[in-house]
Amino acid sequence: GSDMGTYVSHLGYAYSYGDGGEVSCEDLREAVSNLLGGIPVNEYAVTNRSSMTYINDLVGKVTLTVPNNDLAGQYPELQQGNTVTLDDTTIEPYLRYRDTTKDFSNEGRIERQQTYVTAYIDKLKAQLEKDLNGTWEKTQEMDAFLQTSITKNKYITLANLFQQVSFSDADYYRPEGEDQAGDLHDEFYVDEDALQQLVIDLFYEEI
Repeated sequence: GSDMGTYVSHLGYAYSYGDGGEVSCEDLREAVSNLLGGIPVNEYAVTNRSSMTYINDLVGKVTLTVPNNDLAGQYPELQQGNTVTLDDTTIEPYLRYRDTTKDFSNEGRIERQQTYVTAYIDKLKAQLEKDLNGTWEKTQEMDAFLQTSITKNKYITLANLFQQVSFSDADYYRPEGEDQAGDLHDEFYVDEDALQQLVIDLFYEEI
C-alpha cells in the first residue's frame, strides 16, 4: 500500500511489486508507457506461466521451426531447424527455459518466443475468422490465469481489426541497447536515443 516511487530496475518488477492483481497490471502499464516516452498503453493482458498450455490449445497448438539448440539436450526433437508442433509437454520449456548459468542466455529465449508469436498470430487469425464468439468464451475459461482490461466489446473491435493486418518477423521490434552482467541478474540498458527514434517512427506521422 506504500508508493515506492520511480527508479531503474527490471521492467517485470513493476508487476511483482504490486498486489498481484489490478494494481500490478496498472503499475506495469505505467512502467511500459514511461519506457516509451509517455506513449499510452490503453489495454493490458497479463498471464502467468500456468496459462501456456491454454494459450497454445486456444488455437489448436502451434507449429514452428526451432531457431536454436538451447533445448536440444533435454528435448531432442527441439533441435535447430526442426519443424515441431508444441504440445503440453514442450510449450512451457520452449517459452520459458534459459540457462541461468550463462550470461545473456535470455537472447536465445527471446528468439524462441519471437518464432512462437509470429506463428501464433497466423493461427489466431484463422481461429477468430472461424469462431469469434467461441474464442472469447474459451478465454473466459482462463480466468484463473488471465488478467485483462479488455471487455468483450473491445475484444470484438480488436478481433475485427486483427483480420485486416499482416504480421511477420519484419514487424517484430526489439529496442537497441546494451547487455550487462549484473550482481543477481542479466541486465539490459536501452539506447534512449534509438528508442525515441523507434517510437517516433512507429507512433507518429509527420505533418
